[in-house]
Parts: sequence; C-alpha cells; structure tokens
Amino acid sequence: MNSGKILAAEYDRIPVLKLVGDVRVLMSSTIDNYFHTLYSRAILDAMIVDLSETRGIDSTALGLLAKMAIQLRNRFNVKPSIISTNPDITKILKGMSFDIIFDIVEEPFAEEAEFGELNPISEPDEAIKKKVIVAHQALMTLSEENKLEFQDLVSALKNN
Repeated sequence: MNSGKILAAEYDRIPVLKLVGDVRVLMSSTIDNYFHTLYSRAILDAMIVDLSETRGIDSTALGLLAKMAIQLRNRFNVKPSIISTNPDITKILKGMSFDIIFDIVEEPFAEEAEFGELNPISEPDEAIKKKVIVAHQALMTLSEENKLEFQDLVSALKNN
C-alpha cells in the first residue's frame, strides 16, 4: 500500500512541490509528469520542494529531484530550494551531494499555500524501469560516491 502523496501549489508565482509520507518508486511517474509541466513554462524564477512532511524517500525519487534541479539550472538558470526539517532526510540529501544543485533549507516553509494532491499516474513496468535508470543516472552525475553506489544498479537494469 502506498503511504505517500504528492501535493503541488503556487506561492507568489513560485511552484511548490510537497512530498508527504513515504515517497517511493511507484510515485515516480506522478513526480516526473509534474516536472514536465514546469519545463514547458516560458519563465521560471524559482522552485521549492518541501520535504518537511516526508518520512522516507527512495533513491528513484531523489534521482528525479536531481534530474529536475539539473534541468531547471540548464533551462532557466534556477537553483531550486529544498526544505528539509527532518535531520535524517537532510543527512541523506547532503550525502547525495544535493547541496550542489539545491539550496537546502532546514526551516519549515512558513508561507500559506493552497496545496492540491496530484493525481497518481501509473505506467507499465518498462516505463517505470526507464525512469529508475534516468533517475539514478542523474544521481551519478552529482558525485563520484554516487557513481560508485549506483553504477551496478544502472548496468543491471539496462541489461535486464
């Protein structure tokens, strides 16, 4: 059973994505679809990812966040902010070198925003597998440690 959900809002024309609960690979299509809506914008000055209510997050979700941050930097010259009030999540983010591609904020998002839950998107296993590969490749670009950590997984998925 999926115990996580994905919420989205706009605050002062800034997109805010909030990941709640346990965020896992089966949510990857919903996350990726949301990011594609961002890429279609003509202008984007900022982006916030709120992990303050995230209890767990797997490497695929982290990889999709990394992919998004890299693409926002390349397309809009934007370094998104990521809010993490949970020391364990913050440790994971820093261990994965997210401080290179995100401004990590350890204080809660203090502004009021009207969040709506994104409709879950399910895709065939092969499409999810491709997202898992791309997500881990994005993580591998952040550091040599990440490359060593995920290269066997990516190779196995590509060859399967």
